[in-house]
Amino acid sequence: MRRNAFRGLVAAAVLALQPSAWGAEAALSSGIQAFNARRFEEARALLEPYARKNPKDAEAAFYLGKTWLYLRKADPAAEWLEKAVALAPGRSEYLDWLGRAYGEQALEASVFAKPGLARKTREAWEKAVTADPNNLDARSDLMTYQLQAPGFLGGGVDLARQQAAEIQKRDAVRGALVYATIAANQKDAAGAEKGLKEALQRSPAEPRLRLALGVLYQSQQKWDAAFDAFEAVVKADPANWDALYQIGKTGALSGQRLDRAEESLKRYLGHTPGPESAPPANAQFRLGQIYQKKGNKPAARAAYQEALKLDPRMEDAKKALSSLG
Repeated sequence: MRRNAFRGLVAAAVLALQPSAWGAEAALSSGIQAFNARRFEEARALLEPYARKNPKDAEAAFYLGKTWLYLRKADPAAEWLEKAVALAPGRSEYLDWLGRAYGEQALEASVFAKPGLARKTREAWEKAVTADPNNLDARSDLMTYQLQAPGFLGGGVDLARQQAAEIQKRDAVRGALVYATIAANQKDAAGAEKGLKEALQRSPAEPRLRLALGVLYQSQQKWDAAFDAFEAVVKADPANWDALYQIGKTGALSGQRLDRAEESLKRYLGHTPGPESAPPANAQFRLGQIYQKKGNKPAARAAYQEALKLDPRMEDAKKALSSLG
């Protein structure tokens, strides 16, 4: 009994001597949880003090960099992601996100700075692919860059097709998606549609293919076909949040099936989307468009205001709010 009591006292003493360590671990874990729940400002407030006090923690630097990127602050995002890469130079995921940060910097840079940042973007993604040839996110990012960049900066549709072929070797569905992206980029909507439909015949239960097909129809203003593609996804999985958002967006753009679109967006706003899904501000903006098309100006104004509360930089919401008078 005395031995057990002594052990308990020792354990309590050790814990008492290390409160900062336990608190630090909790801050990192809570920061990552906040990031995954899209509470990015909260995530930043938790992660930044921890990362500064623990400068050798690559994971903290990585998540803080991603958080800054979602907060649309490319410069601190790149700074922290550079630190993450320096601490863990072989991590493909870190290099991929560093490339994304450089890409955002390039979009905001002067005409003189853009080429240098574009090269850094491409080089980060090339290193990510070299570090892990199976990192399909990095390959997709590199392929998108190659479709958009001029040849003297390492772009070109042939290079993009090479990446698409490597993606297809590893994931047939993602391969079909990226080939459709290339076709659409080359103004070959028929080719993109054909490829997606052929992939659906091979994988009829794959929601990503139907979502991509719906987005393609949406871009062509083939509203009924877009609605049908998204509704097929929801029929198979009523909680497919991306499809519900797209139903709402299609209604907002087309002015059709407005009640269904409103219902879908309200359902979408009732859950917490992941970092890769449409942010709540976007859903509020689309909801405002639906109310405006319904002639309900007070509800439209409230939705646009909520969108701007969530994302003060949303120019489309500012313009829509101004149009209401």
